[in-house]
Amino acid sequence: MYVLGISRVHDSAAALIKDGEIIAFSEEERFTRVKHDGGFPAKAIEYCLREAGITLADVDHVAYYWQRWREGIHAAKVFARYFPGTLDVFRNENGDGGGKAAGLVETIKSGGGKGVDDYHVGGAVMAHLKRSFSLADDVRAAVGHTGPTKFKTHLVDHHRAHAASAFYISPFDSSAVLTMDGIGSDGTSTLLAMGEGSKLTDLRRIKFPHSLGAMYAIITGYVGFYPTRDEGKVMGLAPLGNDTYVEAFKDLVHLDPDGGFELNLSWFRHHRTGKHVVSQKFIDTFGPARPKTRVTAENPIDQHYMDIAYALQVTLEEAGLHLARWLHRQTGSKSLCVAGGVALNSVMNGRILLETPFEEFFAQPAAADDGASLGSALAVGVGDLGLPRPTTGYTYTGPGYTDAEMEQALKDAGLDYRRVDDIAAHTAAKIADGLIVGWVQGRMECGPRALGNRSLVADPRDPESKTRMNEKVKHREAFRPFAPSCLAERAGEYFASGYPSPVMLLVFDVLEHQRAVVPAITHVDGTARVQTVTEQENPLYYRMISEFEKITGVPMVVNTSFNDNEEPIVCTPQDAVACYLKTDVDALALGPFWVEKTKIEDDGA
Repeated sequence: MYVLGISRVHDSAAALIKDGEIIAFSEEERFTRVKHDGGFPAKAIEYCLREAGITLADVDHVAYYWQRWREGIHAAKVFARYFPGTLDVFRNENGDGGGKAAGLVETIKSGGGKGVDDYHVGGAVMAHLKRSFSLADDVRAAVGHTGPTKFKTHLVDHHRAHAASAFYISPFDSSAVLTMDGIGSDGTSTLLAMGEGSKLTDLRRIKFPHSLGAMYAIITGYVGFYPTRDEGKVMGLAPLGNDTYVEAFKDLVHLDPDGGFELNLSWFRHHRTGKHVVSQKFIDTFGPARPKTRVTAENPIDQHYMDIAYALQVTLEEAGLHLARWLHRQTGSKSLCVAGGVALNSVMNGRILLETPFEEFFAQPAAADDGASLGSALAVGVGDLGLPRPTTGYTYTGPGYTDAEMEQALKDAGLDYRRVDDIAAHTAAKIADGLIVGWVQGRMECGPRALGNRSLVADPRDPESKTRMNEKVKHREAFRPFAPSCLAERAGEYFASGYPSPVMLLVFDVLEHQRAVVPAITHVDGTARVQTVTEQENPLYYRMISEFEKITGVPMVVNTSFNDNEEPIVCTPQDAVACYLKTDVDALALGPFWVEKTKIEDDGA
């Protein structure tokens, strides 16, 4: 039995499961090369069908991550509850920078303009409604299928999809489940649930406008980045801040004694406008928002905004801990699964693992709405139809390429290359010599973090690795940290916890006596977002790191996604070659093939 899952609007994706096995799952952006692509995932669906060797005629069920009427009902309730303030919605402001947003008709047709907040609120609700009716036709049109089909369509509650995406692939027979994001199809922003076998039971729902995801996104915009896209930048910026505003920010989120929370809406306008904007009270208290200009050496970010980022991060962490502790009290479970966009906050995750009674922790690698495509398929396949839970094979679910295809890409680019007998050992030696290497192997990983198949790898001992990677390769803000990929059995020697972190969604302190040993992966606050690597999960990557350890004594490499700034992670061999050529990546390990740039020596002339 084939079940196809779909998500869209931002981070669109498609996933295909067969009898409980994940056949394929990938984001649309990987194919279109448009970061966070929110269009209908036509190319991702085509990939899923191609990977399975089937056509749309063979698909039994299509699951969609959004329900039909509940969003409109909840929107009407919010409008009535906060009236007349909600009349602001008729101004149709563009929250990205003032002015008018895309109109009603344009939003219904295309989802809005180009900016994050460039949409008509009523049009967005109507667009969701329209898509729910046209889903079957949209799927057929996406793949150009004109023959008969047998599939049944299912509209899945958004947070149920998030919960399914985490719990059903986790190793736990039973577990508490926590999902957090901006808003779901019935207005839910936070779901606290219990998973047992193939059953998910709601314990509590907290609804928009009381949303930790919305709060973080709104202040991401205030700090000068793009909401729903750049929250990870703010998480990386936060350790450069001071605790100037931590006390004041306690008024933004009120944690109730019964484990819930409410935002103090006087600080925000999202409930009135439907956009990611702070209130005038926030501006009067904390000053004007930072313009959305790129942070560079010539245009540094002011300490004030670093302090705001610090306070925001602390506020989120405390709320996450509050929710997790209540969930533990209610369930008595020793295990916790997390998903939703807020679950990408690996600093919060690390604290939840270490500071709550939960002993075991599982994060969905594609925790945001891309993962809701997989969650939708699982909610129908496992939750409704009783298919087995796929507790393996959920990470490297994207396209893979043959040696012949990779070699052809090198030939087409006119590159000098050679086939290496042992690409793992060869790459390890080159990294130890100081090279930054594009490492492209096997099937592509899902989610926003490179996990060793589409990675840029470097020497963690060299403090210049971080600087050169940010400035010359990634072309991104200097404050952003890089993660270590560490042999799982050695992680406890370098980090405050050796707990498995295979999908890079836990942050731990780097042990103080090791920070000088691995400066390139140690953030300014002494932490690292750890990926633990096992031979079972990724044998080639594990062996490459093992070879590096033999040479250097250090059982890890720097790992970041193989892409230039503001582009998706490379997918195809052609993507990898193009990124290699346009950046200062020193070498490319493309399957078994090695390409290296000739260094021009400075003779002092």
